[in-house]
Amino acid sequence: MENEEKVLNPQESLRIIRESIDLAKSSFRENGFHYLLWGWLVAGACLADYYLDAVMGYPKHYMVWLGMTVVGAPAAVLYEWRRDKKLAPISNPVRDWHGRVWMAFGISLLIVIALSVQARVSPIPFILVLVGFATFVSGSLLRFAPLVLGAMAMWTGAAICLALGYHEHLLVQGIATILGYLIPGYMLNTRRHV
Repeated sequence: MENEEKVLNPQESLRIIRESIDLAKSSFRENGFHYLLWGWLVAGACLADYYLDAVMGYPKHYMVWLGMTVVGAPAAVLYEWRRDKKLAPISNPVRDWHGRVWMAFGISLLIVIALSVQARVSPIPFILVLVGFATFVSGSLLRFAPLVLGAMAMWTGAAICLALGYHEHLLVQGIATILGYLIPGYMLNTRRHV
């Protein structure tokens, strides 16, 4: 017996792909938790770093970023662990891609920060570019325009940093984080409850 496979035309292939993505999306509803968690932590760290360095002249002002990571990373991991326990039997390609995008972002972020520190330049414009990229991809995967607009706010912030000094970079990053993470995060959270 010959194993015959049905040859699909391009329109049928696209329809099947679209249906698969829609099915995956329906089982993956981003609730905005990570955008809210990191939005508040980053915006708070920006303001705290600015105040400690520019206003108070505290030499170890950068320690707020370590504190932010110590709070945020365990909270994010615990949240994902709990969510994975609930969704364990559900395989979801959109959720998998979403996670891979943010894992790649995290690796890139660590490298960018290390390179910036070594070069003695502000990492903030580079971080905003990376955050914009990951947020844009997430917004596109989720088909959620506020995240795409949030990515544009991040990229705009990075461009604005070209004309500013380090202290102002912190303020720009704080504003971009509010526009790019907090507002879309609250909108995702509201959408989930509707």
